[in-house]
Amino acid sequence: MSVRRAIIESDPSTFNVTQFCKDHGVSTWFFWDLRRRYRREGDVVLEPKSRAAHTVANRTPSNVEEAVIAERKRLADVGLDAGPATIRFHLADLPGVPSEATIWRILKSRGFIEADPSKRPKRGHRSFTAERANECWQLDDTAWQLADGTDVKVLNVIDDHSRLLVASSAMVTCTGAATLAALAAAAAVLGWPARFLSDNARAFCHVLADALAKLGVRAGHSRPSHPQTCGKVERFHQTLKKWLAKQPPATTIDDLQTQLDLFRLIYNHHRPHRSIGRRFPADVWATAAKSGPADQPIGTPTQTYNATISGGRVDVSRNLRITVGAAYNGLPATVVITADTAHVFIAGHHIRRLAIDPTKRNQPLYDRPGPPPAPTINPTKRKAPRHA
Repeated sequence: MSVRRAIIESDPSTFNVTQFCKDHGVSTWFFWDLRRRYRREGDVVLEPKSRAAHTVANRTPSNVEEAVIAERKRLADVGLDAGPATIRFHLADLPGVPSEATIWRILKSRGFIEADPSKRPKRGHRSFTAERANECWQLDDTAWQLADGTDVKVLNVIDDHSRLLVASSAMVTCTGAATLAALAAAAAVLGWPARFLSDNARAFCHVLADALAKLGVRAGHSRPSHPQTCGKVERFHQTLKKWLAKQPPATTIDDLQTQLDLFRLIYNHHRPHRSIGRRFPADVWATAAKSGPADQPIGTPTQTYNATISGGRVDVSRNLRITVGAAYNGLPATVVITADTAHVFIAGHHIRRLAIDPTKRNQPLYDRPGPPPAPTINPTKRKAPRHA
């Protein structure tokens, strides 16, 4: 029989209560208090009460916990990262916002996080990062499907230093010409990189590498079956697809490109990146030192034009027309102008390089000699008479 039950069922008039309490290691106050509580509460007093505090001083308030859960659901619903660090970033203005460790415990207690040993950091892993912005662009394409099941490609280009999403372009097939056009459009805003890094796809290691070599941009490629070399852009594919999966399926290439443009804005300006200290990639790129092609001064502006060749010439602007030859009539051309040098590309292949003559609108294919100069006559010299 337990001491509590013995106290309740005993008759205090038949024994010495003080001696009973002494023998059982309880106080007389507990003896009489337990009998009073039994008359009020019944058998519930047979089990001891919890000694835990009624309130915990350092317990996260329930409203803060609910805010953490609501933010987790909001981020997950739109396809963005929803880890403890990201949640804390978005709740920075919330009074009493908890630490990342506390947010992790809240999510785990609510069943949002399950331990995954495979995600444990591996020892010996080394990460290489370019020292300057535009020093290296990583690029790769990934597969996606439109609403009707049509397979398309998405070309992604990441700046190795700042993690800036340089370009994200939807295309039917990822050819060297399409890749060059995407990079040229990005370079018109950001400038050309010193080099690019890609896998061994033919469009990258042959067509694109040969074209960009004319602009002073070096090429680097990973060895076969080693995607870790281009790990930054490979990891970005997962982030992009996670977001796209939460969006309405795109019905056309143009609709998909609209979604990609929106995500590029979010990724560069509104999404803190873990690898750069929870800063925005656009801010890191803007404040970082820049690199550029080996044969061009850093900061040299680049202009890109796309036009169709007609009459053996490509009309770049109202004041500039470049001759390339009638053999290319009807083909689309990309013209890259850096300072006073123009490069003309057709289907990703370099066709012509020229130094622009600012005094001429038409830039001829060859420097043909002009008409011979007219003979000069000295008015002071008189012609001798025929008959002397």
